[in-house]
Amino acid sequence: MKLPRTRRITSRADFQRVRSLGQSIQGRFLVMGYLADEELPEPFRLGLITTKRLGNAVVRNRVRRRLRAILQRTGERVLNPHWIVLIARGAAATATSEQLEKEWKWMLHRAPLTEPKSE
Repeated sequence: MKLPRTRRITSRADFQRVRSLGQSIQGRFLVMGYLADEELPEPFRLGLITTKRLGNAVVRNRVRRRLRAILQRTGERVLNPHWIVLIARGAAATATSEQLEKEWKWMLHRAPLTEPKSE
C-alpha cells in the first residue's frame, strides 16, 4: 500500500488539531496521536514527525523511510477514518525495522484503530 500525498498530513493546523483534540499513546520508540474523523474520504491520513534530536538528515530520513515501509505493509489494518501522527523518539534512530514494526502493531492494538480479533 503506497501512501500518496493526499493521505499525508502536511499542514501545521492539522498536526495541532490531532494533538489538541485527539488521544496519544507513548512507546519506547514512537508516540502516536490519533483522532477519529467521520468526514475523511480515506481510511486514514498520516503525519510523520522526526526532529533534529534524532540526528542529522540522513538519520531522520532513514527513520521516515522505515516508518513509511511499515505503513505500506500494515496500513490496511487501520479502521476508517482516522488522523494519525507518529512522532519518532530519540531511540528510534538506533531501532531496527522489526522493533519499530512491533511497536507500531502494539500501538494499533492498544488504540481503537483496528478490528478486534474474532475468536
